[in-house]
Amino acid sequence: MLLINNQEVESLLPMKDCVEVIEEAYRELGAGLAANFPEGGRMDVQAPSPGDQPERCYIWGGLAGVIPKREIFALRIKSDIRYPELNINGVPTHKKFCIEPGTYCGLVLLFSTRNAEPLAIINDGVIQHLRVAATSGVAGKFLARKNSETLGMIGSGGMAGTHALAFCAVLPIKHIKVFSPTPAHRLEFARKISDRIGIKVDAVDTAEEAVKGVDVLSSCTDSLSQVVKASWLEPGMHVACVLPFEVEPEAVKKADVVVRHLNGGAVGVKAAAAELNEHERVRRKLYEQYGPPLEERRDLPTLAEIMSGKKPGRTGDRQITYFHNVPGSGIQFAAVGARILELAKKAGVGKELPTDWFLQNIRD
Repeated sequence: MLLINNQEVESLLPMKDCVEVIEEAYRELGAGLAANFPEGGRMDVQAPSPGDQPERCYIWGGLAGVIPKREIFALRIKSDIRYPELNINGVPTHKKFCIEPGTYCGLVLLFSTRNAEPLAIINDGVIQHLRVAATSGVAGKFLARKNSETLGMIGSGGMAGTHALAFCAVLPIKHIKVFSPTPAHRLEFARKISDRIGIKVDAVDTAEEAVKGVDVLSSCTDSLSQVVKASWLEPGMHVACVLPFEVEPEAVKKADVVVRHLNGGAVGVKAAAAELNEHERVRRKLYEQYGPPLEERRDLPTLAEIMSGKKPGRTGDRQITYFHNVPGSGIQFAAVGARILELAKKAGVGKELPTDWFLQNIRD
């Protein structure tokens, strides 16, 4: 049994490898040879939490997935305190932590499908960003124009950084523009990504400027409001998001091809005493205004269906394509976790834990 931390994950797994195993996983899913639980992605349990922040709550989140080809089952779990907050522009977002602000608890548990052995416990911080970005990258490979050279980014956090790497891994990107509300953050993002990838990265002053004239647009924010406007989209553009409402409904309608990540969406339960918080009020208001979320639209194809050829993707260079990368999936953690475990064993990294600590002689 290996315990693998975030620093080890970051040193072991290049984005190219991550994209490769994610693509394989979704091909397996499209062929019916891999599975997620729940089918729509994530499961949540919510309860009230005592504390100073208004509308503070506890959330446990989980995703499970199995890829028999890799003989691996994965369970990703996270334990968060969450509360709503406004960013510097007055846009509603949500804050999360475990124990205290700045610390988080997220784990990926790996098991063998050959003999049910517990194989690894992996901190999920780096994997979390890698697996979402790699999925966006795979979708971009199938939906963006093959000659896409410019990338617009809205957001400058860790998720945005891995998305820049993912799109550059699958497309001939030569120039990136980035916007986020805090000038220092977008300038630092531009410097880091330019140094890492070796291409021109410009920090710009507005979201619209980040979108104008690009071939690919990636929105990676924690905003509860819409940040991508329909009037910004241009013929031939590919758009990707990581949250349900980052792209306004009129922009989605403007897209010629709309592809969902999975069938259905997150499922959850709530303790009776848990009140409706600001995050949920915003979501319900948007549902009432615009209808059900895209992840529940069974008339729209999924990524696995596009990849398997069961449904058409982009058929013309002037089409606008949109990938709704919501919510996550368990097979992402199974695919990436299996590769990390393989590389960790080869490199001799990770902390060995006695497997018998996790076994018992009492049948359940």
